[in-house]
Amino acid sequence: MMLPDTGVPASSKEVGWKVPRGWKEQAPSTMRVGSFLIKGANGQGADMSVVPLSGEAGGDLANINRWRGQINLSPISATDLSAQSETITPGGRKMLYIDFVSHDLLVDNQFKKRLMAAIYHREGRTWFFKMVGEDATVLSAKPAFMQFLKSLKFNENN
Repeated sequence: MMLPDTGVPASSKEVGWKVPRGWKEQAPSTMRVGSFLIKGANGQGADMSVVPLSGEAGGDLANINRWRGQINLSPISATDLSAQSETITPGGRKMLYIDFVSHDLLVDNQFKKRLMAAIYHREGRTWFFKMVGEDATVLSAKPAFMQFLKSLKFNENN
């Protein structure tokens, strides 16, 4: 079933998930249908978001380069994308996975910032599952992030 492009963001009723232990679920916002705070062992934190957009949402490479800019990394080319990403299949769903860390100390001028994300194309939408925060916190949350992706349940009636 192809979803119409209404310009209206998806609702959390379109997808469900199992919240990993230690993640604090936040209220959804205009863009986010899911939002979580993750506390790290060193007192730092990370933010995880679930954002669905219509169509190709500008394209994978453009979004990845925008995210790279958010952690002061230079853009990559289309030819670099395959070396800088991998295809994962949590729950049998094919997703593009990226994981980048800043060169600079961007968190409190003491810690590097890490961004990991999975991009999933489904029925006329692009779903972005993105975690960003202090390097060690995001890295230690990777197993929970993968379990979260595996737990996704899409409502077939929407």
